[in-house]
Amino acid sequence: EKKEMGKAKAVIVGGSIAGICCAHALIRAGWDVVVIEKTPQPPTGSPTGAGLGLDPFSQKIIQSWIQQPQLLQQTTLPLVIDQNQATDGETKVSRTLARDEHFNFRAAYWADLHSLLYDALPLDIVLWGYLFLSFSMCDDKSKVEVETKVLETGITINIVADLLIAADGCLSSIRQHFLPDLKLRLLCVERGS
Repeated sequence: EKKEMGKAKAVIVGGSIAGICCAHALIRAGWDVVVIEKTPQPPTGSPTGAGLGLDPFSQKIIQSWIQQPQLLQQTTLPLVIDQNQATDGETKVSRTLARDEHFNFRAAYWADLHSLLYDALPLDIVLWGYLFLSFSMCDDKSKVEVETKVLETGITINIVADLLIAADGCLSSIRQHFLPDLKLRLLCVERGS
């Protein structure tokens, strides 16, 4: 496949929702994009896992990326009211802190949203089963070289690009390179009975 002259290239490390969304945005902006993801294939299965809330602006963006915008409405559920409550631990009295009658968010299962976004990408954008190993800046700092291993064969390949995006999760080795002293915070949420 012949690369268009002058077209900037981006390598995105991580094929989850963040990486797939970055791919859509960059493709829309005219970039040549490749996503490397260590899992061997796209997620399949029933709609389970984390639930995500999509605000109206996010819904509009996602709908602009997919061929059939109505699919977003069909695969999500309305969240029409936002209500925050506080309960006194001793008296068990509950009161409403805030209530938004015009919330207009939609709830999506992680797997459903990922499938919708992934299926809307051009073929061969995501390289499944590619493990990110390292990156280095070219001498003039105008390019980045990404080293990745094809897990099925064990072959190591290098990809040269204009931009590297770290969408490889909370334990990102790329972020660790740039921010070695950053400590992640652990957030614990307790649910009342």
